[in-house]
Amino acid sequence: TEDGVDRITGAPESGIYRMDADGRVRFHRFDHHRLAVESENEAYWLRISGPGDYRYEGADLGILITRGRSMTDDFTLNARAHHWIEGIKALYQAEPLAATAADDAPPAAGAFKLL
Repeated sequence: TEDGVDRITGAPESGIYRMDADGRVRFHRFDHHRLAVESENEAYWLRISGPGDYRYEGADLGILITRGRSMTDDFTLNARAHHWIEGIKALYQAEPLAATAADDAPPAAGAFKLL
């Protein structure tokens, strides 16, 4: 995730995704099991953060499970892993937090219960 905070308005659903030859990631089909991934061009995405959740640096958007290697021998992410990450992140939409906060109405008088 990036620096800053925003509110998610659209998020990719859990399921099987495919990566095209040009690196674009698209939803392929629903499945609830990671073993349904058939090749290195497919991945299982388990969404954690969805619409209404906040997106901020360090927030877990979801879990991506792929076949094959995602790291080099030097323990850095390979190009394919970067394509998957950028592809999934591109499927998220969000609005700036300032716009979200301005839309929220203040609590009504007497809305709080004091004990």
